[in-house]
Amino acid sequence: MPVGNHKNVIYGLALPLIGKRCRWSSAIRHGDAAPDQTAAITRVLKRNHVVGASVQTMRDGALAACYTAGNAHLNPNTPVTPDTYFRTASIAKMACALLVMRLQTLGKLDVQEDISALWGKLIRNPNYPQTPIPLAALLSHTSGLADSPLFYSAYEKPVDVDTILRNTFTYTNMKPFERFRYSNFAAGLIGSLLETRFQVSLEALAQSELFAPLGVRATFDITTLGDAVIANAYRVLPSSRLPAFNAMERFHTSTPLNTPDPSTHYLLSSGNLYITATGLMRLCLPLVNGGSNQGEPFLDERSLRYMLSPTTAWPEPQVRMRHGLGLLEVEDAAIHPTRLHGHQGFAYGAVNGVFFDDKGNGFASLNSGASEMRIGHLSCLNRDLIRVLLGGVSHA
Repeated sequence: MPVGNHKNVIYGLALPLIGKRCRWSSAIRHGDAAPDQTAAITRVLKRNHVVGASVQTMRDGALAACYTAGNAHLNPNTPVTPDTYFRTASIAKMACALLVMRLQTLGKLDVQEDISALWGKLIRNPNYPQTPIPLAALLSHTSGLADSPLFYSAYEKPVDVDTILRNTFTYTNMKPFERFRYSNFAAGLIGSLLETRFQVSLEALAQSELFAPLGVRATFDITTLGDAVIANAYRVLPSSRLPAFNAMERFHTSTPLNTPDPSTHYLLSSGNLYITATGLMRLCLPLVNGGSNQGEPFLDERSLRYMLSPTTAWPEPQVRMRHGLGLLEVEDAAIHPTRLHGHQGFAYGAVNGVFFDDKGNGFASLNSGASEMRIGHLSCLNRDLIRVLLGGVSHA
């Protein structure tokens, strides 16, 4: 992924010349839409060299048309449909935050709790041994926890969570809520804390308290998707026919997650969600409908306010974003005239996004590979979709 202005310029110059070409002709509209945005979405997806995508729209707080294009797999070509599942990458953090807020609404936890109470053992930043770390600080990336080399090594060889928590490089010299620092480990630790508190797997908890009540088929456990098409992810620059993320290989090498294992399940809630674009958009409906789900209460006012109220600004001043408990807020007139809420997910070449405004208009976009070029922190693909689907400002 190109990070920094210099790398983005090089990436942008190289993409039209040696980037992966789109092997499809037009997006396909599923369901009614007014107006028909097929042509505009086709141009956006092609401009960003999308391998395959599903884009579910939302209008006035209700699901609207879904648009699909391209392929979930290459060799053999497998077209994307509205039923295609994608690995969301970091958008899983938003889903985990929704789960936490649902549990808070039910009175089963409180985001202001010291995470030590959830874990059953003391967790402290050694730089501030007397300062509790609230669950809300993990959700807002202001916990003082960082992604250490030891944490990254766990992607290749398992490391138990207590070992990571004992590692001094896991901690920054910042108190809780002092400053934003994005941390996959902090977000993933939430899954381990939930498993410890409730003595069930994160997967079972999410199914019973989040996905089933909202009528969404989604999972943190890829082994449950044996009857589904799960998209690969491809890098479009440098172009390769082989996937950077091979869904079937991941499916066949994964073990079921139906029992709790807090010591190793910290890699789930930070990025391991599998869902359709329609399902992802459906997760957002309570956030734009006052916390209700089909007229029934789902999130209480306090929990809804926590998710929609950002707490800290992005550390780079050129990035006009703020982060709350599981959601980003974009407030930048150069992107959109009013504020937007949402999240992005980048992994293995996939560039995912979900964004919505305060009027209940939005989109969820999942793909099998796209241009990774960004302006600030916002991907150019998501910026283009905001322009087309939400009346945002073009960067062209």
